Amino acid sequence: MTSDDRHASAPASPPPAPPTRACAWRCTANVVEAIRAELGSPEAVTAVVKITVFVASAPGFIEQHLVADPASAYLKHVFGDEIGQHSRSAIGVAELPTGSPVEVEALVRVAG
Repeated sequence: MTSDDRHASAPASPPPAPPTRACAWRCTANVVEAIRAELGSPEAVTAVVKITVFVASAPGFIEQHLVADPASAYLKHVFGDEIGQHSRSAIGVAELPTGSPVEVEALVRVAG
């Protein structure tokens, strides 16, 4: 069996459902709101260092990175391209608390 044969027999992954991508956007909005609540304003953020997007995934689903794209886009929308540029991990998990399809974790640098 060649590597091409193995790849061809891999289970097909359906494209991420729009509601899941919308959930990633909303989760990231919640992260920004938590920053606002803690710091008083998101303007105190000098850099979004890294985000981790956890995606509840069925076996064979390999497109967690596509689910995470709206989270990255939201941060660039809020903070701009320079401050909002970040590294990212998108990780598939069997389940998340409360049955949520997505969870977003962020590490930010603040002034002061």
